[in-house]
Amino acid sequence: MLGPIERRTLLRLAALGVAQRVAGMPKPRGPRPSRKVVLLTIGGVRRQETFSQRGLVNIPHLFNELLPQSLFYPYIANEGTTSHFISIASMLTGVWQHVDDWGNDEPANPTLFHYLQSQLGCHPNETWVVTSNKQLTGKIAVGSNVILAKQFLIEAVERIIQGRSSREKLDRDALLRELVSLLDQDYERIGWDMPFPSAILDPGVKRTLVQGLNQFIHGPEAPATGDELTFFIASEVLKQVKPALLMMNFTDVEVAHAGVWSLHLGGIRRFDRLCARLWKYLQTDPEYAGRTTFVIVPEFGRDPDGSSTNGFFNHRTNTESCRLTWMMVLGQAVRRHEVVERVVRHIDVAPSLGGLFGVECRQAKGEPLKEFAV
Repeated sequence: MLGPIERRTLLRLAALGVAQRVAGMPKPRGPRPSRKVVLLTIGGVRRQETFSQRGLVNIPHLFNELLPQSLFYPYIANEGTTSHFISIASMLTGVWQHVDDWGNDEPANPTLFHYLQSQLGCHPNETWVVTSNKQLTGKIAVGSNVILAKQFLIEAVERIIQGRSSREKLDRDALLRELVSLLDQDYERIGWDMPFPSAILDPGVKRTLVQGLNQFIHGPEAPATGDELTFFIASEVLKQVKPALLMMNFTDVEVAHAGVWSLHLGGIRRFDRLCARLWKYLQTDPEYAGRTTFVIVPEFGRDPDGSSTNGFFNHRTNTESCRLTWMMVLGQAVRRHEVVERVVRHIDVAPSLGGLFGVECRQAKGEPLKEFAV
């Protein structure tokens, strides 16, 4: 059905379109926080495949390179509903949420994005979400820029192959034109929230897209998975816009729902590698070096082996395997390398990050983590 277009080519095209759009957006104006935060959430991974004796082989970068310089919480509890939108909404609000998990409802309490905008007067371009997860619609961070990378690509392909587009065949040029069309006029329908007009309306930007296509497709860094696409787009946001708060979400590990163990482990090893690349970038960019806190936290674990839900396939059981995971903190918030053995909670994330910016998450039920260097 896709003919000569390979998966890597499709992801490359999508990344190119979004990167060009980001580059043309207005730069933030008004007061800018002196500190910056990158929050990376990861779909469900168990401790036994990550921070356990047998799991360390899957996370060599996290364990050998990042852990020695981190503030590490080996026990962070998800005491709410172990599903994606709700778990992330709970982290961002500091309150256990009880809303639709497919992004049809806004979080029931203000998010960290809201607190930055209302208390510091931050411009919307200071707050971004880039995600691989189709459940994280624009309602996860109302008033912020939300990019749903994989949904954008899927929509463009479906419109062509289902005859809902003027493009008669699915080739590179047709797909690029469809991607541009979506960016111009229809991205909100797939759950995006982008407060500003698309730079791709500019004819010069469109010419740049086409002229740079071949080099972009065949370059050595071409993304091959959803998480790599998300990483590329988030990197462009960091380079081009320099936001104060960026939330990312990796979901390649959720292939576990299909029961493919090797691909699930591949997702773990991939986010391990991408985390190290992202931290290296944050340390070398003058805008971020020395003033950024990077937080990595899984949304939940997965069910235990032998459970009625097929173990690693799902994340439904009321067990430590599903509810208890870990959190790694790097950068400015780290007063000293420390492993904190007590159990903390997902709802402690928002007030802890808010404290770094000097904002109060007034409706949060969680507590600022005392180890953070505020």
